[in-house]
Amino acid sequence: MSWSDRVFILLVLVAVPLLLVVWPLYLLFGGLRTFALRPLQRCYSGIRLRESLGPGDVQFVYHTYRGLLLWATEDEHRVIAPVDDAERLLGRLLRFNLTWGMLSHGTLFIPFLALGNYYSQRELIRQQMKENA
Repeated sequence: MSWSDRVFILLVLVAVPLLLVVWPLYLLFGGLRTFALRPLQRCYSGIRLRESLGPGDVQFVYHTYRGLLLWATEDEHRVIAPVDDAERLLGRLLRFNLTWGMLSHGTLFIPFLALGNYYSQRELIRQQMKENA
């Protein structure tokens, strides 16, 4: 048996199970569309969100990034919440970006985008907090 025959057999032994088992399971469970969606949803646990601004509430807009290798997506979060919850959520979303966002092709840019957006939105929350006082 030649070297190329061995490589072909090994390729078939790996590719066939991947195509017949792993790929359908991957598609069944949402594929890239739902990649890192549960950790993103966990960021919102315990956070009291509001529909509209009320006394003591602040609002901010933050972008999260998630992806895998060459695929990436950006989600915009428009949040209205009490000050404590808004600051807590903003920190969680930053942590999400610095973990799940780093798995995509934007690894070099995401930390700068995430931190810049974090500091600008944190300052906006503080301004709104002063206006409410």
